[in-house]
Amino acid sequence: MPNLKQMLASFLVAGLVALGGVCQAQETLKIGFGGALQGNLSTYGRSNLFGIEYAVNQLNAKGGLLGRHVELVLEDDSCDPALATSAANKLKSEGLSLILGHTCSGATRSALSVYGNSAIVISSSATENSLTFDGQSPYFFRTTPYDSAQSKLQVELLSQLGITKVALLHDKGDYGKSLVDFATAYIRELPGKPIDIVLEEGVTTNQVSYDSVVSAVKSSGAQAVIWGGYYSDGSKIAVSLRDKQVGAIIIGADGLYDQQYISLAGPASEGTFATGQTDFSTSEAAKAAVADHRARHKDEIGTYFFYSIAAAQTLFAAVEATGNATDLDSIKKHLTENTVDTIMGPVRYDSRGDIIGAFFKIYRVSDGKFVEYGTPQLQDAAPAAEGDVAE
Repeated sequence: MPNLKQMLASFLVAGLVALGGVCQAQETLKIGFGGALQGNLSTYGRSNLFGIEYAVNQLNAKGGLLGRHVELVLEDDSCDPALATSAANKLKSEGLSLILGHTCSGATRSALSVYGNSAIVISSSATENSLTFDGQSPYFFRTTPYDSAQSKLQVELLSQLGITKVALLHDKGDYGKSLVDFATAYIRELPGKPIDIVLEEGVTTNQVSYDSVVSAVKSSGAQAVIWGGYYSDGSKIAVSLRDKQVGAIIIGADGLYDQQYISLAGPASEGTFATGQTDFSTSEAAKAAVADHRARHKDEIGTYFFYSIAAAQTLFAAVEATGNATDLDSIKKHLTENTVDTIMGPVRYDSRGDIIGAFFKIYRVSDGKFVEYGTPQLQDAAPAAEGDVAE
């Protein structure tokens, strides 16, 4: 895996090759990116950045934004809230009013507390509900649906599979704990209470061994385990479960829905369910984006490639339409009142900042790959905010 300096250099070279001498002839408009470029979850951050890089290169090839060449300013946060605070402070200190990122929910929350009302921020991967629901970040938007929709799907899956005993594990973070809290609420709302929560436990991350919590799962008699967290720990838990002959079905969310989970867990990943984002790879525009990416990078596009392209495209469209990169209120107004044609199709945000009409799907690991699972009844569209109309 390349280190941060190598990664930054590769993105710089890619941009210069795409642009030729254009960048020297135009004034620059800087846009910030904050996300996980290093650490256990860098697969997600690189996927964010790969999509944004593609969108920026396409834009610059057509003359840039407001007649200016767009330059990305990159800051790594490693999905760590403390590092996200530092990254956001660096981007803010440069006077940047347009930010694409951050990657993980906890890091995004920390970054938003720094940006305040100084920047438009659009994430393609931060799913924790309260990031938009609490109203504390009026200039924050996201192209991904939110966690409660994932948890609802997971509980519907439990019912469909006939599960009566479930263990809920989480990583104690904003993202993982939120997922488990929503799952708990949905389970308790089921008529007749057919599913018992036999274990709920927060797990300390980055451990060498997860045998203790796995033993607790085994003793509980759980038929399924819902994991609220990311693949870096989820893969280790999966291996430990199978090593201890625990046959409970593993169910995760988009933090597990990545090929890295399969690579790390190996055979133990087989049969795992995960909620994840819709695959937009079949359109001609998407195929062209993937081909362009593969010509530049050895890494796969990852989970959030198309969502990141769309995030950048909606931001660019709003800035171009308003004619001003620092008029945040006008940019926000455009984002919530207009639909933009993106690589994901038509996109508009509701008054909270959530994308309208997006939804998660359920996938299952089969023969070393995530494949779509289930029926339309298991696909749950995220509702628009009150007063907004889904298109």
